Amino acid sequence: MFGNNNNESFKGAAPTYVGKGMRIEGKIWGKRPIWIDGEVKGTIDIGSEVIIGESAKIDATIRASTIKVNGFVEGELYASGKIEIMSKGRVHGNVTNLAGCLIIHDGGIVEGQCSIANKEKMKSLLPQEFPKLLPEQSSAPPKVINTLENTKESSSISAETSA
Repeated sequence: MFGNNNNESFKGAAPTYVGKGMRIEGKIWGKRPIWIDGEVKGTIDIGSEVIIGESAKIDATIRASTIKVNGFVEGELYASGKIEIMSKGRVHGNVTNLAGCLIIHDGGIVEGQCSIANKEKMKSLLPQEFPKLLPEQSSAPPKVINTLENTKESSSISAETSA
């Protein structure tokens, strides 16, 4: 799921965007890339790339394949691939990824412990599956919910057909 040999390629795919002025509290999870310029508090579990924009303020644990930070993050960062702290990026928390995959540009700041993990340890740190958004397809017909409007429509239809 979080490896670089993922069968589903999202390279060039438009990321989900959380814009400036938006605030999310809770858990964000998915397979597609996400770009955040707003505020997030909670956890972020993404199967591909997380981009933290310049105006972003994040208070979360982030687990992803690739993480790029150009805003402010307070929390733990875990990546099965690359973690890149851009020139305006600020991280207050621990960073864990594979050897040789941490890049800190001039001006980028990390205040915390930087740890190297092997592939097996990274597998245990990152979620392997995401919950399904929708239930599996069912062969059962959809359930009809009787409402006042449905009852009036069916009685007028039956009155027309009997006439």
